[in-house]
Amino acid sequence: RGSIGPTAITLFFSMYILFVLIVFIADVYHRAVVVPRMERLRDQRERERQRLEGQEAQQAAAVAVDNLVNDTDVATTEMAVTHNAQNLSTQNIPGANTGTSPRQNKALNKVLMALSNYDKYETQGIEDPLDGMSGWGIDGNESQTERPIVLHGTHGILNKHNGGGNSESIGTPDHPLSPNIELIDSPYHAMTDDPIDGFCTETGYGSFSAHNWKGAWHDGTQELKVHFRETWNDIFVNEENGILDKFFLACELPFTLFRKFSVPIPCEGYYCRALVALSIFLSPIWIGVYLLIQHDINLFLKSSIPYILIGCVPSFIIGALVLRYAPGGEGVMGLNVSVPIAFYGFVIAATWIDAIADQLVNLLVFFGAIFRIPGSIMGLTVLAWGNSMGDLSANMTMAKKGLANMAITACFAGPVFNILIGLGGGFSTLSKATGNAEAEVVLSPSISIGFFFLLCNCILVLVSGVILNKGMIPKSYGYAALALYLVYLIVSITVQFTTK
Repeated sequence: RGSIGPTAITLFFSMYILFVLIVFIADVYHRAVVVPRMERLRDQRERERQRLEGQEAQQAAAVAVDNLVNDTDVATTEMAVTHNAQNLSTQNIPGANTGTSPRQNKALNKVLMALSNYDKYETQGIEDPLDGMSGWGIDGNESQTERPIVLHGTHGILNKHNGGGNSESIGTPDHPLSPNIELIDSPYHAMTDDPIDGFCTETGYGSFSAHNWKGAWHDGTQELKVHFRETWNDIFVNEENGILDKFFLACELPFTLFRKFSVPIPCEGYYCRALVALSIFLSPIWIGVYLLIQHDINLFLKSSIPYILIGCVPSFIIGALVLRYAPGGEGVMGLNVSVPIAFYGFVIAATWIDAIADQLVNLLVFFGAIFRIPGSIMGLTVLAWGNSMGDLSANMTMAKKGLANMAITACFAGPVFNILIGLGGGFSTLSKATGNAEAEVVLSPSISIGFFFLLCNCILVLVSGVILNKGMIPKSYGYAALALYLVYLIVSITVQFTTK
């Protein structure tokens, strides 16, 4: 038993801010110190490997040259014996010339030089102008920078087709945009109209805004057609999807379209200019639906004032400006425009998450009441799995694509956010609602067991990853973590049924 007051709430928020700062500092240190060090070590090992391969190649070439020279010496000896015999047989013949000197075999010298490891600069005593380059295929002095990771889109690492879209030339009946321009069969196609306004366009990219409003409307409709054709193909034509996957994706398709129509995403990899403009315009309608469903606030007609319709006016203007002046294709919007739109899209996405989570909880309560399953058991199993399934899928995908650091950081950042911000925000809201500065809390046995196994997992990560393997988490940790979770489920469910 205990109580949660303003001090504990402040501590929750302070701990999360400290966690974010530590992760940020660790990431800066990793990029500024660890990554360059690993690059230097990798280049050093690569140069050493190439040097050893070069020595082996030189030794093999030397052996081949020695064998060829030995064969040549034998042939020369045989020729000398034959020549001497001819001299002995023709020494009494008048006019016989025996004073000629042997000539060099230039063809043989070229063959031997080609088989050797020497070049023309070494044979002529001239310094090789490429002598400063080390290795057999890399420049040892070349500086390597860490490229940004694109997750989605034509060139994203999570793209199923891996940028394998088919090119179709524009100017055909299917793509009558403009002649002599190539369009990739993707919503992220490249368009090369002359720019008239660079405010929305990031410098250094080869995609430009439309010439006029009529062209912007035409290009926008074409982009939407391509985008939704690709969405349809990803569901029903993609060979990786089984029959069950296609069925569930088809059931989810209406909600997928609703999300696309209301959540603007201007980020690279997701960017589709026409869809960003359309989602900005329609987003106030979703806000009105969300407030009506979740909070019983009717902004469509409150006090005879249609607030949502009034809000659609500025959103329509902003969406039209995006469609007119934003870059098409794979061009990147300027930060002065994309950051506010991305933040607005984040807020809209948060409302979607809240609405879906609330409906999921209601559905689980309904099934729990029908099958008479205790709420604690539902929270331990179905509710926990449902809340974590999205994170599990994303983290496993990141790990399979080689982004293990990002995946394991997300594994810890999500629960830390839920515990610290969730508890801090929840108790703060409760304090304001009740007017009491402190709230009495009781730790149930299931919560105590959860804290214990969470501590065991953290110790397991530190021991296996830091102490035993020097910063590398082994595969055996995965099996140990799964076993630990199974033990946690068994113990928690047993305690729930045995404790009154």
